[in-house]
Amino acid sequence: MLKTVAMSGAVKTRGIAVTYRAGDGDKYATCPKTCELNCTGTGADKIDPVYFAALLKAVPRRGVSFTYSHFDWQDWAHLVSAGQTVVNYSAKDLTSAALSSRYVPTVTVVAPDAWDNGKTTNAQLLGIFGSDGVFKEGSTVPVVRCPAEYREMSCAQCGDGAPLCARSDRSFIIGFTAHGAGKAKAADPDTSGGCYADGGRVRLHWDATSNADQIAETDAEKLARFVKSLPPGSILRHHVAGDIGNQ
Repeated sequence: MLKTVAMSGAVKTRGIAVTYRAGDGDKYATCPKTCELNCTGTGADKIDPVYFAALLKAVPRRGVSFTYSHFDWQDWAHLVSAGQTVVNYSAKDLTSAALSSRYVPTVTVVAPDAWDNGKTTNAQLLGIFGSDGVFKEGSTVPVVRCPAEYREMSCAQCGDGAPLCARSDRSFIIGFTAHGAGKAKAADPDTSGGCYADGGRVRLHWDATSNADQIAETDAEKLARFVKSLPPGSILRHHVAGDIGNQ
């Protein structure tokens, strides 16, 4: 089930196009069962190849699009090319984010007290033992806080119209501070649950998506039709809630 919104009115996404994705009667059905933020025990085991192919192509004319996925980046990175939807891997913690950021655009949830100066911190790459048997500390990767967390702005203003999350060649991780009723769980990678989309207004939209009647077309077909309807130069954020799983 796919919900499309041509012009979001939400605070963080105001002024851009967004989508929500859910299973029929189960909002977590498109999310991976292995996601640490998903404590339902339900979800997808695999990526939906037809939908993912449509997602990558779903970029507004002369615009940009981006999304996030909790599916292992090694399962989809080889399918992504320049000029397509930018897929950000949602890493479970700073350590895994440091590793994946060497290969794919990466984001992660950060504890509220983790920010060194309110706007940035660092993720430590794991070190290695050299041929001489001496342990060599890994370098660090900068983590940049989502600007909308400390400035009055939405994705439409981020990066002067080129949102940080839509930049595939960036050299930094983007961090989102754990928030909402489940923020303690979200900030702890060893505790399941805490998905921000399972609360507040996002949950209302996600529940509505899961319970909606969809005409006789697939999510891939609906997405392709939607992106063609958007004005040139639009910014599109896929999956305010939901993922690329095979429902």
